[in-house]
Amino acid sequence: MNIGIVIDGVLTNLEQFQFNYGSKFYFEHEMELKNPRGCSVGEIFRRHGNYLTKFSEEPKFWNRYFEYYLLKEVPRPFASEIIDHLRGQGYRIYLFCTRTYLSNCLTKEKIMKETKLWLIEHRIYFDFLIFSDMINSELIKKYDIELFLDHNPDSIFNISFHIPVVCFHAKYNELCRGENIYRVFSWYDFYDKLDEMLQLELSV
Repeated sequence: MNIGIVIDGVLTNLEQFQFNYGSKFYFEHEMELKNPRGCSVGEIFRRHGNYLTKFSEEPKFWNRYFEYYLLKEVPRPFASEIIDHLRGQGYRIYLFCTRTYLSNCLTKEKIMKETKLWLIEHRIYFDFLIFSDMINSELIKKYDIELFLDHNPDSIFNISFHIPVVCFHAKYNELCRGENIYRVFSWYDFYDKLDEMLQLELSV
């Protein structure tokens, strides 16, 4: 079986990084946390007294913190351990990443190089590493993915019409629900529920 895994938000806790570093950055820019269920820092933080979304500071935030995030953010606990278990059971691991298309502060080549080094540093095994401008059902079909681990509401809904999707819990994806969507709260929670997910899919 081919398992697809999104790097940002699944291997890493992107939500918590945005809260931690966004709160400092936006405090310095006289903004505050207004929407804890926002998916991006531009949705989460807004001007004091202004409930209209303010996106203009978001590129500045990532220009300041993007490379730090690439190099220093640690994987979610036990991500490497569970992926090794999956590998030992014969699963093929496909990692998906959109970060080369989401940053203007680093070249694509540098982002790809630092991403690969980060994966090696943290002993995260993969059979294939795919960089793409977006993740959707067409991309999943291209690589014959049979189970997908994601965090983003848009791609979760899109892909769940075709294959089972494991939704790593975040405030911004709490409304992601459906027959083909399985919510998990950690890597061991995912591994514990994997057999149940596969049995449910086989019985359909």
